[in-house]
Amino acid sequence: NFGRLAQGGPSRAAPRPPPPSATRGAMPARPAELEEEDAASVNTVSVADAIAIVQRMKSRDSSDNSVKIVDVRSHSEHAGGHIAGALHEPFAELLAGEAAEARAAELLENLRASGVNEVLVHCMYSQARGPTVAQSLASLAKAKGMPLQVGLLEGGFHRFLNEVHGNAGGGDSDGGAPPLTDSGAELVAGYRRERWRWTQTDGLVETEAVEAAQALGLEPPAGGAAAAEA
Repeated sequence: NFGRLAQGGPSRAAPRPPPPSATRGAMPARPAELEEEDAASVNTVSVADAIAIVQRMKSRDSSDNSVKIVDVRSHSEHAGGHIAGALHEPFAELLAGEAAEARAAELLENLRASGVNEVLVHCMYSQARGPTVAQSLASLAKAKGMPLQVGLLEGGFHRFLNEVHGNAGGGDSDGGAPPLTDSGAELVAGYRRERWRWTQTDGLVETEAVEAAQALGLEPPAGGAAAAEA
């Protein structure tokens, strides 16, 4: 169980809602609800537990490969920074198109072959794409008889980044993103400051999302809030 990797087990606090434009871009419709007997459970995993997982994966003394984080954001989103050690599998490749189910099955088989028995899925806010992929993978694993537990990162990469970036004081006066601290850089790889803006209400938010909100007339206050996920 994911909770064993952090003191006190996973947090069950209600997720913080995503910034206002949480619907950027067209998304494939969610699949029809699974029949009750086919549904598989997906656990909610707190950022604190996810940090413990990453630290455990990065430990020089640990050869444990039983947990894998799977990032289902787009290539563009992933390029702005990602959880260290996470596997990138874009949402569209797992759930859209004729080859999607085969790709998802291949992913599960590869994970099991490498010794993974717990998968932690996330998108930007874990509000749409992440939950859809997590449920799909959990149900597929169940159908194939794979002993694979699937979890969903609460708050997604947005919350993870804002928990670990280590600059609670905020960014530049013009809303520029702060650099990562040394401890934050251990947990987030490929962080690109120009891809993020500091906001008063939502912390670090993608620059593209902030600019999209401003283009719609949703002008945030100085250093203030923004924008979007899917």
